[in-house]
Amino acid sequence: MKHLLSLKTLRAGLALAAFGLLSACASTPNSSSMSSADFGEFPDNYQTIVKNYLSQNQENTRIPLNVDGIEFLNEPNKFVFDQFSTTKTGYRVCTVVPTKLAYNFRSHFFLVNDGKVTAHLHDAGLLDLSDKFCNVERLALERKATNSHAVATTANNGSLKYITCQAGKDEVFFAFDPKKELLTQQSNGNNVAQFDVTELSDTFIVAEANSHRISINRISGTLIHSHNGAETQASCVLKGQQQF
Repeated sequence: MKHLLSLKTLRAGLALAAFGLLSACASTPNSSSMSSADFGEFPDNYQTIVKNYLSQNQENTRIPLNVDGIEFLNEPNKFVFDQFSTTKTGYRVCTVVPTKLAYNFRSHFFLVNDGKVTAHLHDAGLLDLSDKFCNVERLALERKATNSHAVATTANNGSLKYITCQAGKDEVFFAFDPKKELLTQQSNGNNVAQFDVTELSDTFIVAEANSHRISINRISGTLIHSHNGAETQASCVLKGQQQF
């Protein structure tokens, strides 16, 4: 019995140690830290970087991974990684990797800087990767939504895209021109408002006019309209082509 108790204690200690590694501090950078931190160049070839890293470090993995079956869940984004007394900066890459035996999947976090993986964390035994590094469930849902709605599909008339939003019982219609960086609200064929696009990325369209601010999440389709401290929300769908 003594031997059994000591074995349980040892396992608990190892689990706590692994939990400590998975729970190291992490954060997305704020505007002040971005100006001084060195995140390196954006890793356009991040998928190749991560795959090569995993292939070269298979001996560090208790269960062999099926690197060819890796699923990348996000576009790399700037990230600050703190572990004990060490701070690293770079681009975060979140993935799900199946094992070669194909009976389970492991969540992985990678920090990439200057073409190299500088930090790597993953599920360890019964412990899941902390959401501080990769909220895998949310990222997987967002990725599925992106594929389902084909966000940013080019419309028939060149670069113009159509966005239909439902706010309660009201339908709001926008025409989005990324080339001119304009977001135009229309009603019954008339332009009722025009917003200048101030931010355009793979995930957000942000446009402003006077005291009005429109923020559209291109992944979830959520629109937030801010005006004089008040916010209203709508659910939007991007139309890749005209209906008629």
